[in-house]
Amino acid sequence: MHHSSQGMYKKNILSKSLNIEVFKTFSSVLLIFFLLVVGSRVVGYFEQAAEGNIDPGIIMQVIALRFPDFITLLIPLSFFLGVLITISRLYAEREIYGYFSAGLSSFNLVKYLAPQAIIYFCLTIILSLYIAPYTKSLSKEMLSVNSFEEQIESIKSNDLVTFDNGGFIYVKDAENNEIQGIKLLQVGKDNSYIVIADKLVVDKNNDLDLNFKKGSFYGGVFSNSSQLVSNFNEFKIPLERDPSRINDLTLTKLFDFSSKSNNANFQWNISIPLTIIILLFYGVYISAVKPREGKFSAVLPGMLLYVAYLSLLILGRERIVDNPESSFNLWCIHLAFLIFLLFYIFRDKIIKNKLSRTSLRESWFYKFLISLILVLIIFWLVM
Repeated sequence: MHHSSQGMYKKNILSKSLNIEVFKTFSSVLLIFFLLVVGSRVVGYFEQAAEGNIDPGIIMQVIALRFPDFITLLIPLSFFLGVLITISRLYAEREIYGYFSAGLSSFNLVKYLAPQAIIYFCLTIILSLYIAPYTKSLSKEMLSVNSFEEQIESIKSNDLVTFDNGGFIYVKDAENNEIQGIKLLQVGKDNSYIVIADKLVVDKNNDLDLNFKKGSFYGGVFSNSSQLVSNFNEFKIPLERDPSRINDLTLTKLFDFSSKSNNANFQWNISIPLTIIILLFYGVYISAVKPREGKFSAVLPGMLLYVAYLSLLILGRERIVDNPESSFNLWCIHLAFLIFLLFYIFRDKIIKNKLSRTSLRESWFYKFLISLILVLIIFWLVM
C-alpha cells in the first residue's frame, strides 16, 4: 500500500511537471505568433490608410476586434508546438526515462495532457463559434463604412466608383465640396434600382447615409414583374452594412475568409478546435527523438504536418463554398489524419519484418519521408 501511494504521488508530480512545462512553452509560442500576426495586420492596415482607403484613426480599434479571431487560429498551433518541443527535450535530455521508470507510456503522457487540451478546446470553440465571428463582423463593418466614406470624399469629376455586387455610382461634377450629376445603380438579389439625382449630400450625423436631392428613382430594373418609376425632391439611402457583402480589403486567406456558405463556415469553426485533440496525439508520438538527433529535430516534421493539415482544411473549406451541393466535407480530412495517426502509432505491429523495422527507426530521414508521403496522399484525396 505504501509503495502504491508512493507511485501515485510520483506520477502526480510528473503529471504536474509535464503540464507546467507544456503550458510555459505554449504561452511563449502563442505570444510570439500573436505579436507577429498583429504586427503584420497593423502594417497591412497602415498601407491601406496610406492609399486613402481607410481612416488611420480606426486601425487600432479594428485590430483589437480581430484579437479573438487571431487567438482562435493560433491556439492549436501553439499547443502543438508546446507539446512537441517539451517532449522532444525530455527525450533529448533523457528525462523521459524518469516517466517510463514510473510505469508510464506515451499514451499516459496523452492522458496527463488531456485536461489542458480540453481547456484549450473549450476556449477555442467558444471563440470560434460565438465571439470571433461577431467581432470580425464589427471590424469589417467599421472598415467598410470608413472605406466607402473615404471614397466618396475623394471622388472626382467624371469618376466612377464600383461596388462588389456589380453596382456603381457615377459623379459628373465634384468640385468645391459639392457632388452633382449623380447616377447610382444598386444591384440586389430581390430588387435592383437606379437613382439619378442632381446633387448628393453625405449625412454623417449617426449612420452614414447617402442623401440624394431632386431626381428620379427607377425600381425593379432587372425584374420582369413590377417596376417603379418615381420623381423625388429628397431620397435617402443608408449605407449597406451587411458584413457578408463587404470585400473591400484584400487580406490573407487564413485570417480573412469571406463566408459564402453556412455549412462551410460551421465546419470550419468546429474543425479548428478539433485539431487541438488530434494534434495532441501527434505531438506526443512524433516527438520521440534520440539524444544525438537534438531536441528540436522533431519540430520540422511537426510543422510540415501542421501546415499540411491546416492547408487541406482551407482547401476543403473553399471547395465546400464553391460547391455547396457537394457531399465532400471537412470531416474527411480529419478522418484521414486519424487513420494516419493510427498507422504511425501501431507501425511496429503493422511492419512485421524486424530488420526492416529497425533500419526504419535508425533512418534520420524517416520522419521527413512520412511527412512528405502524408502531404502527397492527402492532396491526392482532395483532388
